This record gives sequence, structure tokens and C-alpha cells, in this order.
Amino acid sequence: MKKKTNILPALTIAVAALAVLSVVVFSLENQKNISNNNREYLLDNTSQMAVLVDDALMHGLTNIQVLSNLWGELLTSPEGDVAVLQRIIDDSIFDFIEFADKEGRNHNTTGSISEARDRQYYLDAMRGNSGIELIFNSRATNETLLVFYSPVCYRGEIIGSLIGTYKEKNQLDKLLTMDVFGYRAEAYLCDGDGFIIASSQGIDTTAQVSIQTVLGPRIQKSADTSGFVYKDETTFIPLEGNETGACVMGLGNSDWYIVQIFPEQANEMMVSNANRIGIALAVFLVVILVFLLALTYLILNRSRLETQKALVKAEAASKAKTDFLFSMSHDIRTPMNAIKGFLCLLDEWQEEPDRRKEYIRKMEDSSELLLSIINNVLEMSQIEGEKTVLEETAWSAEQMMESACSLLVSQMQAKNVTFEKMVEVQHPFVWCDMTKVREIYLNILNNAYKFTPDGGKVSVRLTEILPGKEGYAFYKTEIQDNGIGIAEEFMPHLFEPFSREHDTTHSKIAGTGLGMAIVKRLTERMGGTVEVESEAGKGTKVTVIIPHRIASETDVCGGKAGERTPADFSGKRILLAEDNDLNAEIATEVLSEMGFQVEWAQDGDICVAMMERAGKGYYDLILMDIQMPNMNGYQAAEAIRKMEDPSKAGIPIVAMTANAFRQDKENAFAAGMNAHLAKPIDVSKLRETLADIL
Repeated sequence: MKKKTNILPALTIAVAALAVLSVVVFSLENQKNISNNNREYLLDNTSQMAVLVDDALMHGLTNIQVLSNLWGELLTSPEGDVAVLQRIIDDSIFDFIEFADKEGRNHNTTGSISEARDRQYYLDAMRGNSGIELIFNSRATNETLLVFYSPVCYRGEIIGSLIGTYKEKNQLDKLLTMDVFGYRAEAYLCDGDGFIIASSQGIDTTAQVSIQTVLGPRIQKSADTSGFVYKDETTFIPLEGNETGACVMGLGNSDWYIVQIFPEQANEMMVSNANRIGIALAVFLVVILVFLLALTYLILNRSRLETQKALVKAEAASKAKTDFLFSMSHDIRTPMNAIKGFLCLLDEWQEEPDRRKEYIRKMEDSSELLLSIINNVLEMSQIEGEKTVLEETAWSAEQMMESACSLLVSQMQAKNVTFEKMVEVQHPFVWCDMTKVREIYLNILNNAYKFTPDGGKVSVRLTEILPGKEGYAFYKTEIQDNGIGIAEEFMPHLFEPFSREHDTTHSKIAGTGLGMAIVKRLTERMGGTVEVESEAGKGTKVTVIIPHRIASETDVCGGKAGERTPADFSGKRILLAEDNDLNAEIATEVLSEMGFQVEWAQDGDICVAMMERAGKGYYDLILMDIQMPNMNGYQAAEAIRKMEDPSKAGIPIVAMTANAFRQDKENAFAAGMNAHLAKPIDVSKLRETLADIL
């Protein structure tokens, strides 16, 4: 501890010295860095200004072209009409407009006439061209003017030109005025010969002042000044006393260019502010360093305590996983033991039909229980991985309730449990993911069934509450039983995954402890809520509220399929790709019973080879497993889809696999398969799918 205490002052002195050194280095580099940054800023700023000026010039040129076309269309004779000219002026952007006739005489709305035959803009317009000309000393106003001109045609003949003019101080000066960090930047617009057309400095442009005259004395002696005259490329001209210098950039649609100078005051201000910030930061770092170092020991101690807590938490999590595995092992082994036991009894009592039928029924029940346990674990994995996707279809409230309750009615009757259901809603048709809704109801009803003793009562009541959102029906489902209830101390853990108040060993009731966790997560995924009221020995009430989009009866009826005629598969040949011998044997038997001729491929590679050897139309369909050696199902499907023979490449392929997640279905379709069936195979669904395809 004493050694650590002595280290603190030494570290403080070392960091303080480092801070002072950093201030010196910072100050030396700061000015250089700021100058470079300002140069980039000036380049961007000049580029924006060039675009604005260029757009303004092109806008004026476009406007005079439109007006000259309009003037030509409105003329009733080759002579100009002053009244029509007045109408055009009213709709223009120019300070004034004139019309120059064939003889080179300018006409305006006041009746005045002036000579234009020696002006370049007149001569160019009479050759059919449009453009812009700068007049430094106007005969009419003695000002620098920008002239926009365009030829006027009457019945296909050029009869003169239309000239639009505005004063540079009214237009261009505003575009050249720009502040940089609160200081006015110098900006000049120059023509191709380097004469200043406009500026932000109030220069008298009628005297034809060149940019070289204005900025020449300020240019560093070693600098090349050719950039002030030519616009071939953007360049920077170094100036005496200005770290950034002048940026020279040409306009995109003419040989004019802009010269902009970064304000030296702004540069000095930025350097000064940055230095102050650097010094203040160094002082601040030194001040807080002592405080931070003083806390280091306390932080290390706290970190050690948190590490110990994390270790305890990790050990608890490890224990929870171990407990879950022990419990799950027991729950899985229970139906497995039942299946194996009844298989032995079935073999022993083959000659007694009644016993054989009973043993098969009990094996089916055990298989369903085993599949339910596996499905719950997989469903929870999907939900916690945020992979659950809602697939909504239109259902009626009666259908919704019947679909969920019908699976347990017979079991409750066998247990002598009174079952009541009631549906009372204002909007009987809604959109919902029926698979997810059924799963919510089944998990709750299954708990009610399992934990309600013989002679008990279970009720389901579906009502509609006041909507909280337009276009939605809020369904409230109350499932109540008078079973064993839930202890108060267990209620906070009810929705935790794998949590059970009593394990299977003590309660003799199978389960994974995932049912209510799935209910809560699916309900919240749909934007709903779930609440549980319970008292040990008196029963449980679960209330689920889920919003559904309102549907119509047409939506529901439109999705119903008609009566299905039993399919005849006689003469149809299936290629079965399956690497597991037992699965292949079962599938072959089932398909043969349906009337199919079945040929077996032990993996995807063999499946592709058999397809290549087969004649055209030899196979009607392929049942494809996914996880196979040498070549998996996806690869085999893709290889078949690339075959040259269209009849082979287009053969229907159905995935029949234990890969049952949504992503697995999407992967199957992406590989070119036509349908997806999850193992263990539901024979009726298999028959229905094959009938739809064939």
C-alpha cells in the first residue's frame, strides 16, 4: 500500500511535465494545421461561390433565350412592337430590356433609340448565337453592365436580337459577399483578361481595373502570379502576411473566374482560440489527474469486488444450466422410456388388437409430448434470438378460439374437467398470426388442463375492450381454472425461462418451464400484455390483451380453400434424397402407401447423378433432405436447377428436413426448392403438399 501511495505523486509530476510539453508542441503545430484546414475551407467556400455566380449567369442567359423566343412568337410583323416588349419586360428578371433591329438600332419601351451595330453582342446575335457580354462603360448609364443577348426570329428569319441587362452591383456583388467566421472575405469576379467585373470591396469597375493591379503588391515575391489571369485549374496564390492566401477558381460555363481571400483576422482569431483551448485543456488534465489517480486504488478495489460478484453470478448461471439439463434430461427420457416400453409390449402382444391399438395410441401421446418439449425449446431460442416474424392472415374470433381449444377439449373430457368458452366481440374479423396466437392460448390452456384435478373447471372468455388505436380491435382473453394455483413466492419467477414451481419428479406433470415465458414474449411481440392472478389451492386466472388489425368477412372467406379431392398418385415416381437409412425406410413406406414409386439416393451427390442419368420426365418430384454428406440439399437443388435439360432443371423439389426455422425455409426457397416440410413429417400435410405440386 505504501509503495502504491508513493507512486501517485511521481505519476502526477510526470503527467504535468508531459502536459506542459504538449502545450508547446501543440502551439507550434497549431498554426500550421489551422492554416491547412482554412485552405480547405476556403476552397469549399470559393467552390460554392463559383457555383452561385455561374448559376446566376446561366439563369440570366436562359431567361433571355426564353423571352426572345416568346417575342418572336408574339410578333405580327418583322417590326418590333413596343407594347409586346413592355409585356415581356414585366415578366423578366432584368433591370431593362431592349430590342436591336436588323439595322443595329436599340429600341426600348420609352421610345429611345441607340446604336448597337458596333457592339459584339449584336453581331454575335445576328449570327444566331446567344451569350453574355460585359460592357464596362455603358453609353446609356456610364456603368458596368452585364448584357444577356439572344436572336429573335420571325418566320424562320433573324430580325434582330433581344438584350437583357442588369447592373453588376445589384446582382453579382451580393453573390460575392460572404462572411468567414464573422469576418468579411475579399472576393473578386474577373473576366478572361483579368479585369475585375464585380467585387465585395466596392471597386469602381468602369475604370477596367485588373486583379493584378489590386493584389499584385500583396503577393509573395517568390510566387507565380499567372494564376490570376488563367482559369485552367484551381490554384492558391500566397500573400504576404496571410497564412491561407488567395484561392483562384474558374466558372464552369465561361472563361471568367473568382478570386477569394481568407480573412487574416479570422486566421489569427482561430489560432489564438485554439492555443487558449490547448492550454486550458492541459491545465484541466493536470487538475483532474490528481483526482483520478487518487481514485485508482478505490476503483481497483471496487473492480475486484465486482469481479467476485460476477463470478458468483456466473456460477449461479452455470448451476441453473446444469439444473435445466438434469430436468430436461428427465423430461425427455420420460416419453422416450414410454415409447420404448410400449414398443416392447407391442411386440409381446401382437395377437391382441385391442392392446395393440392402446399401446400405439400411448406411443403417439408420448411422441407428441416429446415433440412439444423440443418445439418449446426451439421456439424460446427463436424468440430470444429476435428471429420471430409475424405472418398475419384474416381470421374470425370464433375460428381463433376453436382452433386453440379444439386440441384440448377431448383431453379435458377424458379427465372429467368441465370446459366452457365464450366469445363476445364487436369486431369478429381480424388479422393475426394464427400460429403464434394459437401457441399463446395452447400454452395457457395446457397449464390449466395439467394443473386442474379431475372434476375441475376451465373457462375461456374472449371479449373486446375499448380500442386504444384506430383501426384495431383489442381482444381480451381470460383463461381461468380452479386448479392447484401458484404459490405467492413463485409468482415473480413465472415468466422466467425453464422455471417451474415443481419439477416433473415431484409434480408428476411433464413440462419444460418454457410455456409462460413463450406466452409473455409472443404477446409482447404482438404489442400486447399478459397478467396472471393466482392463489395456491384456489386456481389461476391469466388475462391476455392483444391488438389486432380489423379485417372484413370478405378477407376471411376469400382465403378459404374449397373441398379437396383425394389425390391419385398412381404411376408417379419420386426420387428420395435421404442419408439416414431408417428415415428413408419410413418415408418409402409412407409414399408407397400413397401410390408413389420411390427411388432412394443416399446423399445429394448421388441424387444429382441419378437425375443426370434419368430420361426426360422419368421422375415427377424430388424429396430432398438438407443435411447430407458429400453434397447437402441446398447444393444438390442448385445443381439440378442448372441442368441443361429444361424438364430436369424444372422438376419440383420439396425440402423434407429437420431444419425447421423460418431461415431454413428461406434458404430452401433461395436454393430453388418449391416447398418445405419439417420433420417429423405430418403425413396429411405431406399428402396435401404433394397434391398441390403434382
